Amino acid sequence: MSAQYQGAGGMGPRAARAAARRAAAAKKRRRLASLAALLVLGLTSLLLWLFLARDGGDQPPPPPEVIARLTIPEGFTVRQVARRVEELGICSAEDFMAAATAGDYQLPILPVEQAGNLEGLLFPKTYDITENMQPRDLVRRLLDQFALEAASINLERSRELGITPYQAVIVASLIEREVVVEEERPLVAAVIYNRLRAGMRLQIDATVQYALPQWKERLTYEDLKVDSPYNTYLHAGLPPTPICNPGRPSLEAALAPAQVDYLYYVATGEGGRHFFTADYQEFLRAKNRVSP
Repeated sequence: MSAQYQGAGGMGPRAARAAARRAAAAKKRRRLASLAALLVLGLTSLLLWLFLARDGGDQPPPPPEVIARLTIPEGFTVRQVARRVEELGICSAEDFMAAATAGDYQLPILPVEQAGNLEGLLFPKTYDITENMQPRDLVRRLLDQFALEAASINLERSRELGITPYQAVIVASLIEREVVVEEERPLVAAVIYNRLRAGMRLQIDATVQYALPQWKERLTYEDLKVDSPYNTYLHAGLPPTPICNPGRPSLEAALAPAQVDYLYYVATGEGGRHFFTADYQEFLRAKNRVSP
C-alpha cells in the first residue's frame, strides 16, 4: 500500500495540511470580525458622546456656578441689604435699590400705595448667588422666599387678631428691632396689640430710629419729636410700613402674642432683657431704676 494512502478513518499528510490552513484562515477571519465589531462599537460610542457634548441630548444643563453667598441677618433694612450686596461684589447698592423700588412686582400682600417699598418682604436668610444673576433676579429670589415662609406659617391668621397680613409683618418688624431675648418676642407682641386696642400710642424707640437719617446709640428727647409718619411717639397706630425685614420667629410671635395684660416695658440693661408691667407707676419706678 502506498505511504500516501490511508484507510477510511485516516487522512493523508497533504489533506491534513490543507485542513490546518483552512482552520487557521477561519480563525483569522473570526478574529478580524471581532476586531471590526469592536471598532464599530467604539466609533459609535465616540460619535454618540460627541453628539451629546455638542447638543446636550436629553441631559439637563449643568447648574450655574455659585459666585457668592449672601447672608441677610434678621432685622436688616432694605438699604442694609443693598450695602451688603455691594460689599460682596454682587452688584452696586444703587442697582439693588433701583430693583427693590421698581414697584412692578406682583405681591398680593403689598398694599397698592406701598408698591415701591419692599421693606419687610426681603426674607432674611443665606442665599447662593449664581453667575449672571441680575439685581431683579436677586430681589425676586428674596421675595419668593418670603412667600414660602408666609405660606408655611399662614399669615392669613392675622385676620383673627383684627389686622391684615401686611400689618402683621409691620408688627413683626417692630418685634424684631425691639427684642434681643428670644422668649420676649410674644411679650412685646402682646404689648403692641394691647396698646393698639387701648388706643394708646405705641411709643416704640425703634420706629424713631427708622425715621432718623442714621442710627443713634441713644435717642434724645428732641429725637422723639422728629416729624415722620414712622414716629410712634407722635402718631397713633402702626407705622405705614415695616421698619426692617423680620425673621420667622418674629413673624410667628406677631401671630401668637402672649396672653398677658402688659402695656409697658423698659430695658433693664441685663443682657437685653426688659421689665414688663400693666401698671404705669410701676413702669416709671422701673425706668427710674435703670436711668435715675
